[in-house]
Amino acid sequence: MKVVLTGAGGFLGSHVARALLEKGTLTDSAGCVLPLQELVAVDLHPITQAWSADPRVKQVTGDITDPAILASAITPDCVSIFHFAAMLKADASKDFAAAMNFNVRATIDLLERCREIGTRPKFFFASSIGVYGDGHTQVDNLTRHAPVSSYGSHKAIGELLVDDYSRADAVDGRGLRFPMVLVRPGRNSTAVSGIMSGIIREPMLGADFTIPFASNLRMPVTSAHNAAQVSVQVNDMPADRFTEGRTVNMPSLNLSVADLADAVSTRAPLDSKVGTLSWRMDSAIAGIFNGRPEAIDNRWALDNGLMPDANAATIVDHFIDDLGH
Repeated sequence: MKVVLTGAGGFLGSHVARALLEKGTLTDSAGCVLPLQELVAVDLHPITQAWSADPRVKQVTGDITDPAILASAITPDCVSIFHFAAMLKADASKDFAAAMNFNVRATIDLLERCREIGTRPKFFFASSIGVYGDGHTQVDNLTRHAPVSSYGSHKAIGELLVDDYSRADAVDGRGLRFPMVLVRPGRNSTAVSGIMSGIIREPMLGADFTIPFASNLRMPVTSAHNAAQVSVQVNDMPADRFTEGRTVNMPSLNLSVADLADAVSTRAPLDSKVGTLSWRMDSAIAGIFNGRPEAIDNRWALDNGLMPDANAATIVDHFIDDLGH
């Protein structure tokens, strides 16, 4: 079995690559469980993570907007495509044209390439709860999309495209809307997910951290580890299970900032210095969350065997484990 993963060198893409390689098998559209023989890892830059040395990995370095890159990566023997490459929210808001080209036109080109090869591969689309508008305390798979950012709009468009190409029998589409995925490794003070990740990342790395959010701020979150595991599960599900759309919400923990801070205090390694957490509200940063969904309804996911992380401490444990990779 040949599998293609775009954005393979990114934060979430690299976790999916590890999950695929560790599992070693995938289910094709006919329901057959097949061994993973080749993972084509596509990224703008050479991938240096340890998993890239696996002999099953073939790297394709280049821009997915380049037809030659698509032609070399997606061939008739490709059984599944995981599409994680994207220009994220902060960058998309700065360069509309580039984001439209990378997030929308490239997705169309990927789907068109699948239609051209004529083998109806599985197509996993990484979406976001950014497709939802402000004012929803809780969302489910049937909540109306009303994005308030270019990034959210691009993801909503991608979901519709996957639905349409599935109807046309060009792909067997499926995907997940990811909430905030923790813990991002880099100290990115401008990305909200990077700041939220700091609540866990900085103390575990021995640094002090000032939390700029109110302790009772709530949001749906997932570990990158669980997001990757569920992505593989969703790939393996038969198409007739997607009764509420081809793209569904990632099963998530609905936590407060205080829950994350408490988890850090209980999971602190005993043999190393752990940084301290303090609080100082920053209304400009906290205001980004105004109107965002506070919770995801997990009922459909649970009914289909898709589980969230066990608790906030599990997210901390996954980050500590990632430090060893």
